[in-house]
Amino acid sequence: MTAGFIRHERQDPLTGKVLRTYRHTCGLIVKFIPRPGFARKFAAVTVPYGSVHVKFKDEQQILSVPAGTAHFLEHCVFSRDEGGGLLGKLSALGASANAYTSHTHTLYYFSAVRHFDEALDSYLDAILNPYLETDRVEAERPVILSELDQYHDDPETRCYNSLIENLYENHPVRLDIGGTAESVQAITSEDLKQVWRNFYKPCRLSMTLAGDLDENLILHSLQDRLNSWTGSQKNRAMPLLPDEPAFPAQKEITLHMDVSTPSFLVGIKDPLILPGQEMNGRDLVARQRAARLLLDTLISPVSPLFDQLYSQGLINDSFGFHYSCEENFAFLACGGESTKPEKAAEAIRNGLISYFNAGIDSNLFEIQKRAAAGDFVRSLDSVEHSGMVQAQCNLHDIDLFDYPEIYDNIDCTTAGEAMRFLADPSCYSTAILLPAEVT
Repeated sequence: MTAGFIRHERQDPLTGKVLRTYRHTCGLIVKFIPRPGFARKFAAVTVPYGSVHVKFKDEQQILSVPAGTAHFLEHCVFSRDEGGGLLGKLSALGASANAYTSHTHTLYYFSAVRHFDEALDSYLDAILNPYLETDRVEAERPVILSELDQYHDDPETRCYNSLIENLYENHPVRLDIGGTAESVQAITSEDLKQVWRNFYKPCRLSMTLAGDLDENLILHSLQDRLNSWTGSQKNRAMPLLPDEPAFPAQKEITLHMDVSTPSFLVGIKDPLILPGQEMNGRDLVARQRAARLLLDTLISPVSPLFDQLYSQGLINDSFGFHYSCEENFAFLACGGESTKPEKAAEAIRNGLISYFNAGIDSNLFEIQKRAAAGDFVRSLDSVEHSGMVQAQCNLHDIDLFDYPEIYDNIDCTTAGEAMRFLADPSCYSTAILLPAEVT
């Protein structure tokens, strides 16, 4: 036990690499990925609070915050203000820093070759003791509104957001991560403080550090911070979500914007992962990996369906797909540019259903599986990549060394069973983007 932390060490049998986990008595989890001799060092803090958490219950009451609050809070923590802010301080130390807000979490991260300890101090100061007063909020508001204007004018973003609104009737995943102009205008200093008090407390956070690091020095510094923490360490805030129908709220939508080439998106809602039908931990990660392998087999550029649609001129190199799978929602979105977007969307739907019902090509699936597993092992040589993977693993209470075993346990049959909703036409919805009509 080091400075209030309980230590557990794990070694990957394939690569010999080591992962050390330190759990503090308050609940804070710190993961170290030692990389002796590496010049670059990496740090990340994972916060289990994202855009879908607009309603939650704390120790005393049910609270609601406007859409976009998670993203607004990230801006306030990370912003460059008159005094430099976190971004300014890290940049001055030569660190490369960034942050993002997703539907389910917020992640702050940076890497540096020099002055890592100083950068880490500034980084933790900003996250554990952010300045969230009205003047900071008002300074950030126009910046965020400007971002929203840019997203609103971006055809791909508009089409994607419209597709999710088609798929989900009540679930807050249908809300834009950044919120709307109206919701951002409504966010107050107290909204941000409520979220920070409930979700940014050390007992809810996890840290990931990778590189050639002095672990004892970092742990003792963390212990000093935790000793001076004055907020509650009880982990009682619970997100609340509405009931959600199993099938899409709307079958199709057509948008007209200033584009030269039409495009389309096909969305497929997973009816097995919804509020009240949650999936988490290792099971969720296994489903994410299995789905990716299955979709690589069905609609990636190496698949017969892709080749068929490409040769017919219905899709081009812009075609892509994304399977978003989290604890209480999951959906597939695929599409791209097409001169015949309605026909392309119909061909994707019919093709996926047909190829799925005909049986998955198990040989191609195994090729995709071996390639993905090999790519993952090779990626562990990167300090930043392995750190980012572990930072995201922390959300699911697994380690990056669990991935090889997860891949080993995936086969074509179980992946097909998990993704059987791809064969159900009632799970499908489409968004078509056409050039603006001339008036």
